[in-house]
Amino acid sequence: MNSNEETFENTFLSNLYIVRPRTLLRSPLYPIKDNRDDIYIKDGSLTGLDYLSNIRNYLWNRETKRFCARDGLEWAKFGCCYFIYLFTLGILFSALVIIYMLLLDKKTPRRLGNDSAIAFDGGINPGLGFRPQLYMDRSIIKWRSSRKLGRESTGEIIDNIQEWGKLHTVKDQFYQQMIDCATIPRHLLINYFRQGLSCMFFVTDVKPGPNPCSKPKSFGYNKGRPCVLIKLNRIFGWIPEPYQSKEEVPIEIRHLWQPIMKNFILIKCFGQYPTDQDLIYQVDHISILGNKAIGGIPTYYYPFLNQPGYRQPYVWAQFIKIESNVLLNIICRAYARNIRHSTDIEDMTGAVHFEIFFE
Repeated sequence: MNSNEETFENTFLSNLYIVRPRTLLRSPLYPIKDNRDDIYIKDGSLTGLDYLSNIRNYLWNRETKRFCARDGLEWAKFGCCYFIYLFTLGILFSALVIIYMLLLDKKTPRRLGNDSAIAFDGGINPGLGFRPQLYMDRSIIKWRSSRKLGRESTGEIIDNIQEWGKLHTVKDQFYQQMIDCATIPRHLLINYFRQGLSCMFFVTDVKPGPNPCSKPKSFGYNKGRPCVLIKLNRIFGWIPEPYQSKEEVPIEIRHLWQPIMKNFILIKCFGQYPTDQDLIYQVDHISILGNKAIGGIPTYYYPFLNQPGYRQPYVWAQFIKIESNVLLNIICRAYARNIRHSTDIEDMTGAVHFEIFFE
């Protein structure tokens, strides 16, 4: 190498590549006045003890009195900043919720009919519910007729039914908001409903006089003749369209249809499979219709407009003679022109499924 090249390297390269110790590196965002001796920085790999020492000093440095690399003043600024941010965010969220609640009608849903959230491809289709329902995630009615109290006992069954139907056994608690809908013309009822009035419905309306499905008779569960309460789910503004002729009625109940049923939603319970039908010898339906072969709910109870004190009408299905220690699959269906049915067990439309098992 000649003298010119040596002069170039000594003059320029030595000034361009200045090697500083790693402990003297500075950050433009977080300048440090003195060299940090609380952490280990090496050109080679750190040992396990070096890592533990760095972690310990990061969590709490005894010399600088820093917790997680921040002293008390820095933590105060940090907490104050987040407090102001979260407080402002909470005020904004609360204001939006208040505005939404003020604009929301507490009585009438914003979307009705086929625009509602419960409407599917074919429009609104009401379903059925049943009581007693001891388990929200299961549809089995299981009890031991000889057991009076405790789990799976007649006492538990009775309490479950009474809890749901306790409103039907007391007088009007909403300042006489109930009317006798059976004596009022159909076209005038909708005006009363809009005013907040609702139809009278007591437990004695289902069957005047002695009723086998009553609390004094333990709803038949103490004798192996269980009564199951079947109700039509409430849908705001839904108006039933009952069958008006025998030709419109489905084949499975066509032989039971009578002209008096023109103003009723029909409900019938039966075994789901042929084996269940063989083991269920007799089912009596107790309702205002007065027909044991099939139950019915008068159409003057509808539409439901969220009236205060509204009492949901229902039908009793009493299984007079069934086999014990056998799991029975039951299906109850509601029948009207605007109630669709599905045979798929996973898409039980216009019906309800439950099991009965007693010892």
